[in-house]
Amino acid sequence: MSTSSPSRSAFCAAWLVAIAFLVAACGSDDGGDESATSAKPAGPAAVQAAKVQIASFKYVPETIRVKAGGSITWTNQDVAPHTATSDGGGAGRDGSVFNTDTLKTGRAKTVKVSEPGTYNYYCVFHRFMVGKVVVE
Repeated sequence: MSTSSPSRSAFCAAWLVAIAFLVAACGSDDGGDESATSAKPAGPAAVQAAKVQIASFKYVPETIRVKAGGSITWTNQDVAPHTATSDGGGAGRDGSVFNTDTLKTGRAKTVKVSEPGTYNYYCVFHRFMVGKVVVE
């Protein structure tokens, strides 16, 4: 003869269901399709023409998003000369995708970008100055 009551059986059944849900929620990442959450980097939408200010030995904004075929204008508002030179992999004479050459105080340079991709860039005079261009 069983000594458990109907309420105790219902309580146990509820606990088993709760534990089953917790175990299911703790499942491993199977490396499935994450395109819904990682399709595009966070941030503002790509623009046709972007502007970057160089001030206090920084690129502002540090990361920009531009449409393929668009342009980027860097303006040096700093006391020192600077460049915006992409890392290698391009057809430029120095292997860059783009290079503003030396921008003295108050000078600006516009470059066009056509190939989609992510391009890191830096100042050849101040290697700690870095930025990123995302071309979509």
